[in-house]
Amino acid sequence: MTTSSRCTVNLISGLTGAGKSSTARASGTTFIGVDGSDHGSVSNAIASTLPTDVMLEMHPSVVPIEVAVSVMALAGDRALRLEQQSFDIDIGNFVSVIDASTFWTDIRSDALAPIPPVLCVTHGEHDRTIADALVEQIEWASVVVINKTDLSTAADCADLRDFVRLLNPSSHVMFARYGRSASSPWPPPREKMLDWLQQSPGWIRQLNSEGLPTIGRSGLGCVVYRDLLPFHPGRLADFLSTHTADAGEILRSRGLFRLASRPHTVGSWNSAGPTIGFEPTSMGSHDPESPWGQEIAFFGKDLDAAALTANLDACLLTNREFVGGPIEWRSLADPFPAWDVN
Repeated sequence: MTTSSRCTVNLISGLTGAGKSSTARASGTTFIGVDGSDHGSVSNAIASTLPTDVMLEMHPSVVPIEVAVSVMALAGDRALRLEQQSFDIDIGNFVSVIDASTFWTDIRSDALAPIPPVLCVTHGEHDRTIADALVEQIEWASVVVINKTDLSTAADCADLRDFVRLLNPSSHVMFARYGRSASSPWPPPREKMLDWLQQSPGWIRQLNSEGLPTIGRSGLGCVVYRDLLPFHPGRLADFLSTHTADAGEILRSRGLFRLASRPHTVGSWNSAGPTIGFEPTSMGSHDPESPWGQEIAFFGKDLDAAALTANLDACLLTNREFVGGPIEWRSLADPFPAWDVN
């Protein structure tokens, strides 16, 4: 006779040394580690413990949403079965642990994040930086634990809290020492957690005009840039190489954009710390949901909205260039790496 139980799978992420293990153990749930984000490693980790409530610790370089998809794949199988026991899978909280003593150094670093011991096929070439990992861990979190507050100043902790709330306004933020918080435990998981998380990143909320006020007491804020004209590739490259610091310190930027030299492709704009990456999206050029030009949210410190807007405006096609149309745009010198649109 087979018995059935429910298993709630919580995910915990953070850089090495942030205090994931101590935070997970302080939560009182069964604590297990996962090296990769593939279906098999998640399934084996859960099955080996026969739990009803688990906390999966993720490798620092693993993208949290990839592990979540593996968890949901188990849920889609209706139940995880082991001998005479089966588990119906529920997804719990996404917990990110941030080291308050090193965060501001890490977010400004272009060092590569550590390579997972078990690579997932979706990782491809390993080029994710520590800053990339940090912002994804914050943006894909329902709970953010700012740990090691005893090793940081009160001002830096307050700035970090404000920055977390800009990047993910809906997250539950807690301060902790040694993984333990003096405040109440984190809230119960939301229903349809994945659906909620897809709308939680601050850049999505800013582009939907649902973000937090853009100026804080600490000087941290957000500037949203929009324009219908596409970017001139040469002038945009010049801006990125010489002028990004002219209007304050940009710590994170994310959105959608158009390069005139690639008129039929909507690009994904993604920066964290000092590094930036452009990739093609699957959005059709003439899809009603696709932007004609730029929709980008810039997060940083002491940002000058007027100066940043003026600098980006200078990267757009001029009216004379615009009337030339896509045939002429394609002839523009384009210094950016080619996109694999397939």
